[in-house]
Amino acid sequence: MKIIEIPSPNFSAGRRGYYPEAIVIHIMEGMLAGTDSWFQNPKSKVSAHYGIGINGEIHHYVRESDTAWHAGRVNDPQWSLIKRDAADDKFINPNYYTIGIEHEGYKESEWTAEMYDSSADLVSGIGARWNIPIDREHIIGHREIYSLKSCPGTMVSIEKIIEIVREKTGR
Repeated sequence: MKIIEIPSPNFSAGRRGYYPEAIVIHIMEGMLAGTDSWFQNPKSKVSAHYGIGINGEIHHYVRESDTAWHAGRVNDPQWSLIKRDAADDKFINPNYYTIGIEHEGYKESEWTAEMYDSSADLVSGIGARWNIPIDREHIIGHREIYSLKSCPGTMVSIEKIIEIVREKTGR
C-alpha cells in the first residue's frame, strides 16, 4: 500500500492523554486535489489523518499520534462510544480519540472498488497499530458524531469496508 505524504499544518500535537479508539469515515464533498489544498491551508482549520482518491490513492495529512481536526463538533451523537467529561457531562472532543479518513467524492457518489479496497487496507492497518476492533462500534460515519451532516454520504457502506477487512485478514 503506497501512501503519499501531504502534511497539513492543521492539527494539534499529541492527543491530550487519549489514544485512537475508533476510525471515522468521511466524504470530501469534492476532489482529492482540492482536499489536499484545503488541508494545507492554515485558514481552513480542518484536516483528517488520511484521504483516499477514487483510484485508491492514499494521502497522509496528519500523524496518527497527533490530533487531526475532522470530527470535533458533536450534535445528537448516535455513536455509543462517545466520551463525556465526568465533571461537567460535556462531550470530550472526539478528535482526541479517533482517526479520520476522508474519501473523494460527494454524498451521493458511488464508491469505486479501488476506494473500498484502499479504505479497507488502511482501516486494517490502523486497527492493528492501535488495537481498534474492526466492527461498527469502532468504524463509524461522521454523521454518527455530528447528526447535522450526511457524511460519509448515502451511497457508502461502512459494513462493506468491515467485510473486506475481515475477508483479507480474518479479523
